[in-house]
Amino acid sequence: MRYPAGLMDLTSLFVMSLISLLVITDPFGMVAVFLSLTEGDDPKWKHKQALRCGIKVFFMLMIFFAGGVWILKIFGFSVEAVDIGGGLVIGVMGWQFMHPKDKRKVTPAEHAEGKAKKDVSFIPLTMPIIAGPGAISVVLSFASKIEKEKGGWEEWLTIGLVILCISILTWLCFRFSEYLLRLMGHGGLNSLTRIMGFILICIATQMIISGIGGAIDKHAAKEHAKSATVSMGLIAPDPAMRAHVREL
Repeated sequence: MRYPAGLMDLTSLFVMSLISLLVITDPFGMVAVFLSLTEGDDPKWKHKQALRCGIKVFFMLMIFFAGGVWILKIFGFSVEAVDIGGGLVIGVMGWQFMHPKDKRKVTPAEHAEGKAKKDVSFIPLTMPIIAGPGAISVVLSFASKIEKEKGGWEEWLTIGLVILCISILTWLCFRFSEYLLRLMGHGGLNSLTRIMGFILICIATQMIISGIGGAIDKHAAKEHAKSATVSMGLIAPDPAMRAHVREL
């Protein structure tokens, strides 16, 4: 789908991309994890950790977004492969979000390591909690689709603003984590996470459908071009076929 540079089209691109990335990063749902990792720390240090995490999330996602096209070219991945692979990853995340007891954005070993560290703003907060495989696959998909559809600087800037908004929201959620936990409680945060899990599964399904559909269309286009070229006589017939024609 082409992303036109009209104001309404860019607004739609911004809103849909923001929702997709917000649901996947889930900074609200990770408030309890942040409080657990920073338990017993000085409030000023917690605030500094929140700010550092927001900054590192921005740079992490921007690196993969800005360099996404080159990354895909290096490994030879197609847009369709990113859609299907990313959809599978996001689908698993969505299922885990809908079953909080089974949710493992961070493993027990990573949690224990984080507790033992003083600075947890990068590992495990930025990676893998906020800017994990799901978020990275989404920004790679954004980059590959804009490149494929020959998008202009407006589209690149729009997604850059989306990443900035996610980073600021991450900082705010962690900065006011204690207030959010008192306001919503563990039950409220878990309910919000379940809703986001359902949306994630829908996003994943759409990505997989788009990837499979794109792969089928690409294969059909190649076969059609090949048939058209043969029919125009631009490709020499098979030697066995020429021998059969001479016998006739």
